[in-house]
Amino acid sequence: MSILSTFSQQTMPTEADAVVIGAGIQGCAAAYYLAKRGAKVVVLEKARIAGQQSGRAWGFVRSMDRDPAETTLMLACLKLWQGLEAELGSDLEWCQDGNLFLARDEAELARYEIGAARDRVFGVDTKVITPKEVSTLIPALVDPGIGGLWGPKEGQAEPRKVSHAFARKATELGAQFFEGCGAVGIERQGGAVTSVLSEAGTIRTKIAIIAAGASSFRVMKGLGLDLPQQIARFTCSRTNALAPLSTIAFYGHHIGFRQRSDGTLNLAEELQVDVDITLDRFRALKWFLPSLWENRHATSFKVNGVTARDLLHRLPGRPELQQPWIYDRDPIVPPNMNRVRNAVANLGKLFPTAMGVQAIESWAGQVDLMPDGIPVLGPVAEIPGLLLATGLTGHGFGMGPIVGKLMSELALDGKPSINLHAFRFSRYTEGKVGRSTTKY
Repeated sequence: MSILSTFSQQTMPTEADAVVIGAGIQGCAAAYYLAKRGAKVVVLEKARIAGQQSGRAWGFVRSMDRDPAETTLMLACLKLWQGLEAELGSDLEWCQDGNLFLARDEAELARYEIGAARDRVFGVDTKVITPKEVSTLIPALVDPGIGGLWGPKEGQAEPRKVSHAFARKATELGAQFFEGCGAVGIERQGGAVTSVLSEAGTIRTKIAIIAAGASSFRVMKGLGLDLPQQIARFTCSRTNALAPLSTIAFYGHHIGFRQRSDGTLNLAEELQVDVDITLDRFRALKWFLPSLWENRHATSFKVNGVTARDLLHRLPGRPELQQPWIYDRDPIVPPNMNRVRNAVANLGKLFPTAMGVQAIESWAGQVDLMPDGIPVLGPVAEIPGLLLATGLTGHGFGMGPIVGKLMSELALDGKPSINLHAFRFSRYTEGKVGRSTTKY
């Protein structure tokens, strides 16, 4: 069977320098940076480019208040973002007017003080500011609280545009994208990657990059490896166009938002997540129990249609059992409308000029979580030629460009330009895993 890409309209090749599994922002960025250096690249996507979380994120791009392991990556990534619209020839709605996180209480304000001091050691321009300074930055905000963390050089962009822009430019440079065509296996010889099996046939290659987001653990399981990844559901909305509130990406008082150039807002309830109960949720439970307890007030566990569908898919004879790498091919992730209503109500209380705002579109995405809150990036020692870029834990949109660039370096040079030791896959078998300390 020959499958034509809905993107590049080219026939599936039989060999490539690298095969990327997954066409979210990491996979699309990796394809671009590989193709930019002349590599022959194939991207396999079981559904659509940026069809899941990469197209459903809030759109914040920040180096502030991150796990120290991520800070160096994000400083390099901000430099990429600054020139990305020109490099890709696309409007990405890039804006670098800063990020502001309000403090919930004195304890969080104290934590911000420590974090800002740490950030400045790395060269991140952040500081804790007073309520008066908050009001100066966002005059429309009626309650500046007790102050917050301010990063004047942080940014934002539109998630629905960026992955597609990477894919378009990569295609111009010769990369081939195949939507609706997932990877179903990886062949090895002497332990090393020799080919990737797709739904349309075999592609000979020595490099396979797993950038499959929330499905990555299934791919790893199919290779006999355990990736302790879990999934949470985050709800977001887009509002009708409003008078200008702020060009600053804002987080606090139970909401997070960024105002787009057309006046609409990407709006969410502050770090509230839903966990839909499925049998997979009991995987790697030992790794997640500490963080689940610490975040219990922000997490809701749901037994719902997702639960029922998961059980249905596991019945004997179901086709999903024959192709576990592409189950669930294109999941419908329902938004939590209570969270939408809460966010809309809180926005109106904080910004009187936004009173009467309406959520005209709502969605949810599957965020792939790691127990320590930082991703898994780099080679997998057990399988030479296999590279992993997953577990971005809600940071994936902002980190996408640098992750893609580093994957291209690993594939073509054998080593990255930034030390990735903290993100190694083997840290789980080594037992060297810390606690998550950062916001999404």
